[in-house]
Amino acid sequence: GGPEANGRVSWTTTTTRPPPLAPSVDALYMGLPAAAPPAVPRPEAVAPRYDPGCATLPSTGNGSVIVILRHGKTEHNKLGLFTGWEDAGLAREGRAEARRAGQLLSAHGFKIDVVYTSWLSRAIETAWIALSEMDALWIPIIKSWRLNERMYGALTGLSKKMINRVHGEKQFMKWRRGYTNRPPPVSTFSTYYPGNDARYVQYLVDVRFSVRESLVRSIAAGQFVFARKMPKAESLEDCMKRTIPYFLEEIYPTVVDQRRNVLVSSSENAIRGLLMHLCDIPTERINEVEIPTGLPLIFDVNQKCLRLLDDGEYSTVPEEALARWNFGTALDMLFRPCDSEIGEGEDAENCDASLPDPVIRLATLPPELAGPPTAPYDPDDAVQADDFVLGALMGVDLSQV
Repeated sequence: GGPEANGRVSWTTTTTRPPPLAPSVDALYMGLPAAAPPAVPRPEAVAPRYDPGCATLPSTGNGSVIVILRHGKTEHNKLGLFTGWEDAGLAREGRAEARRAGQLLSAHGFKIDVVYTSWLSRAIETAWIALSEMDALWIPIIKSWRLNERMYGALTGLSKKMINRVHGEKQFMKWRRGYTNRPPPVSTFSTYYPGNDARYVQYLVDVRFSVRESLVRSIAAGQFVFARKMPKAESLEDCMKRTIPYFLEEIYPTVVDQRRNVLVSSSENAIRGLLMHLCDIPTERINEVEIPTGLPLIFDVNQKCLRLLDDGEYSTVPEEALARWNFGTALDMLFRPCDSEIGEGEDAENCDASLPDPVIRLATLPPELAGPPTAPYDPDDAVQADDFVLGALMGVDLSQV
C-alpha cells in the first residue's frame, strides 16, 4: 500500500498475503505462535456504570474494542529530548499516568483479552502498571519490535529546542512531524543504532540481511559476520510500513475474528500511524495529530468511534471536553460521529451522528478516581522493608536515622 491520488494512504493485504511475521519474544517464551494468543476464559462483565452514548460497553460482548495507550511520561519527555528507539524508562509522573489508565479501564468495566506492545521498556512498563490496576497481569502480553517508536536517527537523545534553534522551525517540523521526511541517519557504530543492541541482534530476525552492514562488521570483527538491515532513521511513512502490516496481520484479526478486546501499548509515532489508518487521516493532516501520554483511547471497531473515558473531570460540552488534552489541531479527524453505515438496531439508535460526545460517561464516580493520579509504590522512594528488619535485629530504629 502507499499514498493515493487523493492524499490518503491505503494498506491492503488481500491480493498478496505477506509472509507470516516472526513470533514475538514473549510468544517464543510461552511456546505459542504470536498470531494466535491462547484462548482465555472471558470474565463476567462488570455491571455498566456509564451513561449510554455512541459507544456501547465493550465488556458486554456486543462488540470488540482496541484500547490504544501511549506510554506514560519519561524523563526524556520532561526534558524535551528526541527518544526514538532509546530505551528510556518511565518517570514517576509516567507511572502515575499508567496507574490512572488502569483505574479508568477498570472503573468502566473493560476486560482486556490480550496486550500488544513494543520492545521498549516504557511501553511494556505502562502496560504492566495498567494491567496491575485491572487485576489482569496474567493475560498474554505479546511484544514486537514493529510497534517500536519511530527511529529518530542522529537526532536521538538531542534537545528538541536545540535542533529547532540550530536548524530552524521549518526543518525541525519536517523532521519531527513530516510524513515522508527522515531525520539524518545514525552511524553504524553509534550506541543508538539497534545493530549494536543485543536484544535486536539476537531476536530481530524477520528482516533481511544487509550486505553493507555485514561487510562493515566483518572488517571490524576480523571475521565474517552476518548483519541484518535495521533502521538508521525513519519517517512516519517508514514507521507505518512496519506497524500497519503487523496490525493488519496480527492484531486486527484478533479483534474482529476472535471478538477480543485488545490493549495496544506503544509510542507516539507508532500510534499516530495507527490512528492515521483507523481514522482515515490524510497525509497532509497527520502532522497536526498529537497524542497525550498515558491516556487510554477507545476505538470501537464496529462503530468506528474514538472515545475517551470519563473520570469526573470532563465538561459536558464536547469542544471543552476535548480541549482538556493536547491532541493537536486535527480533532475533527480523530473524534468524529459514528460511522453512518453501522446499520439498524440499538447501536444505530444510540449513536448521535450530529453531536457526538467524545467521552464514555460514568453515572457514578468510583472512589479510586477521586483526586489526582499517584504513582504505584516504588521501593526506591522509601526505606526498604529489609532494612527495617535488619535494623530491628541490630536494635536500631532506622526511622529515626
